[in-house]
Amino acid sequence: MKKAWLVLLLTVAVVTGCGVRPSAVIPGAPAPVGPANGAVLYFLSGGQPVRVLRPLAGALAPASPVDLLAAGPDESERERGYTSEVPPGAVVLDQTPAPDGVTVTVSIAVAGLSARAVDQIVCTARDSLGGSPQITLRGEGTTRGPLSCPLPG
Repeated sequence: MKKAWLVLLLTVAVVTGCGVRPSAVIPGAPAPVGPANGAVLYFLSGGQPVRVLRPLAGALAPASPVDLLAAGPDESERERGYTSEVPPGAVVLDQTPAPDGVTVTVSIAVAGLSARAVDQIVCTARDSLGGSPQITLRGEGTTRGPLSCPLPG
């Protein structure tokens, strides 16, 4: 008899549903349209590279996020404590596929760059090139790499 009541009670619970009443459609804001207008740059925080999304004003993007990186942190990024060891004026001259990833040619000698500046450039280039795992830096007759970004993408 107890089993019959338990089965009946369980059946009633399943048939009546979970108790959530139906509602009308709840409208929301329209979905964003088009690609996000921003660049992923890697600045330094506490001496370590960190990912920073810089919003871009206007419809046109710069030639390369590495060019933005070389310009250094903007005012709001400096206020948040971000710094950079990438020399000002570094410009990407070329990006070419290589057997082990991508070769990025810049306007400065890469042999004298600090390890942190190299990490900043490699991580920024990796993200701007769709996540290429290996980046070789070339500039003014010097080469470094292939290199990998020490941070997950």
